[in-house]
Amino acid sequence: MTMTGNAVSAASARPVAAAPAADAHDLIRVRGARENNLKDVSVDLPKRRLTVFTGVSGSGKSSLVFDTIAAESRRLIDETYSAFVQGFMPSVPRPDVDVLEGLTTAILVDQERLGANPRSTVGTVTDANAMLRILFSKLGEPHIGGPTAFSFNIPTQQASGVMTSATGDKTIVRNAVYLGGMCPRCEGRGSVSELDLSQIVDESRSLNAGAIMVPGYTADGWMVRGFAESGFYDPDKPVAEFTEKERHALLYNEPTKVKVKGINLTYEGLIPKITKSMLSKDLDALQPHIRAFVERVATFARCPECDGTRLTEAARSSKIAGVSIADACRMQVTDLAEWVRGLDLPDAGPLLEALSANLDAFVTLGLGYLSLERPSGTLSGGEAQRIKMLRHLGSSLTDVTYVFDEPTIGLHPHDIQRMNTLLLQLRDKGNTVLVVEHKPETIAIADHVVDLGPGAGVGGERSASREPSTDSRRAARSPGGTSRTARRSSRRCGARPERSRCAAPRRTTCRAWTSTSRSGCSRS
Repeated sequence: MTMTGNAVSAASARPVAAAPAADAHDLIRVRGARENNLKDVSVDLPKRRLTVFTGVSGSGKSSLVFDTIAAESRRLIDETYSAFVQGFMPSVPRPDVDVLEGLTTAILVDQERLGANPRSTVGTVTDANAMLRILFSKLGEPHIGGPTAFSFNIPTQQASGVMTSATGDKTIVRNAVYLGGMCPRCEGRGSVSELDLSQIVDESRSLNAGAIMVPGYTADGWMVRGFAESGFYDPDKPVAEFTEKERHALLYNEPTKVKVKGINLTYEGLIPKITKSMLSKDLDALQPHIRAFVERVATFARCPECDGTRLTEAARSSKIAGVSIADACRMQVTDLAEWVRGLDLPDAGPLLEALSANLDAFVTLGLGYLSLERPSGTLSGGEAQRIKMLRHLGSSLTDVTYVFDEPTIGLHPHDIQRMNTLLLQLRDKGNTVLVVEHKPETIAIADHVVDLGPGAGVGGERSASREPSTDSRRAARSPGGTSRTARRSSRRCGARPERSRCAAPRRTTCRAWTSTSRSGCSRS
């Protein structure tokens, strides 16, 4: 027998090795969870599976999923940063739980609104705008520059000085222009504000007597001292008596270095100062008294220079098949997807495929009616959650835990099936998917169900784990979703809604859920 044959024979004669120890960690173990109204809840959750948490409102679903599992995952990740970095991060206490094992990185896909940046749009919070910028920078006619030339977050800049290359070579540049796409008039916000100066400055008073009526600018405060002691005007003279030069210095002066009582400060006019700190912010993100001030003094209108597109004239002039990037962003996503599919551009084949897949995901999530220029701050909670989900569908990350808070809320039954498909896609990529949900259509596709109850508040203290029954799966797939089968089941189930084991509203498949055994409960 040859040497190779001897080796093969020896290998086959050896006993089969046991599975690696790492393969045994396939559960998230929760023992003795007591967050909020949880009463020593213990449960095992399978990894790389879709688990749905059900129960009446107030039964403790969010306390278990968000305040215990996701919160501890975040706390452990935060502890990996240096003490210096942790000092700038919010402090997250350890959840009230005895044991939490098998956690992976948790990504929350909740219904919180997206950001408060006035330049944030549906296109910028997804990859759609980034891909469009690359497309127009490569194939737009006339060619005006790279992707930054189509970004309304980057202004055009001019610089002079010494440029050092990666090899160390130095070159003197004079008035070098670096193209950006930001409209200089509205600074990429798409709107400009007309101010009522009578609501900002009381010209009958002096600065020391309280002429500035902006919140936080009290006469004896530090903010006003910077104006009063700047040396540009007499702080005891009524503003109405200021010369034109003094008035300009108070309201519109460019940033200038001044010394106030021996301290070097940057002096800036009142209007540009409050524009940066208040007027350029998302109204909903401002404190109530500041929001009331902004609404009182400012009237917002579409920028006349860029027509609300946020982009420079050069960026709007470059087109593909007669369509500019501004035109593309104004289209409804369904129309934009059709336009992209109709482009015959062999040089951009892979890019067009990726862009088409991204836009098709909008439609799949029931967001095809949006446009990419839509400000992200105007999205509802349900829309914001689906936009976040859109970002994760194309992610290369695997073996992470995705946590969803009622992802089907507000969806048409047809769109619920699409959402279910996407949840399964996340699972099939090797991720753990935890969903807080009431809809029976989503409960039916779960690999594992955790039902909390039987009631809300102090009654939400127990849990039962199980797999969805065949009856419930069949009911959820029946025509009309939860129609005839649901009504028959609700009649046969004699329990009142607050006492039942029903994971969804009264007119769902109560029988399937109330008859489930509690033998799967892992409480100790």
